[in-house]
Amino acid sequence: MNHNGKSMIVLFAAAVGLWGCSQGPSQSAVQAERIKALETKCAKLEDDYKAAAAARDQARKKVSTLEEERAQIDEQTTAMQKEIEAGKLVVKERNSLRQQMEARTNERDMLQTRCEKMKKGLQSLLGQDDALSTPARPATPVASAKGGGL
Repeated sequence: MNHNGKSMIVLFAAAVGLWGCSQGPSQSAVQAERIKALETKCAKLEDDYKAAAAARDQARKKVSTLEEERAQIDEQTTAMQKEIEAGKLVVKERNSLRQQMEARTNERDMLQTRCEKMKKGLQSLLGQDDALSTPARPATPVASAKGGGL
C-alpha cells in the first residue's frame, strides 16, 4: 500500500492540477475584467479627488479674498463710525454755540432797551433841568407911541 498510496497521491495531485488549469483561463478573463473595472473606477476617483482638491484650493483662495475684503469693510465701518461720532460732536457744539448766541443776542437786546430807556430818562431830566435853569424873563412894559409919555 505504500507504493499504491504514493501513486494515488500523485494521481490525485495531477487531477487537481488539471482541474485547476482548466478553471484558470475562464476565471482569469473575469478577473481581468474586474481588475480593469477597478482600475477605471480608481482612475475616476483620482480625477474626482484632483477636481475636489482644485475646488478646495479655489474655495480657500476665495475665502482668503473675502476675509481681506471683510477686514477692509470693518476698517471702513470703524472709520465711518468715528466720522459719525465726530459729526455728532460738531452738531452738539453747533447747537450749544447757537444757544449761547441767542442768549447773548437777548442780553444785547435787553441792554439796548435799558440804554434807550435810560437815554429817554436822561433827556427828560435834562429837559426838566433846562426848564428850571432858564429864569422866567420878566415882562417889560412896552411904551406905546401914542400916548402920553413923559
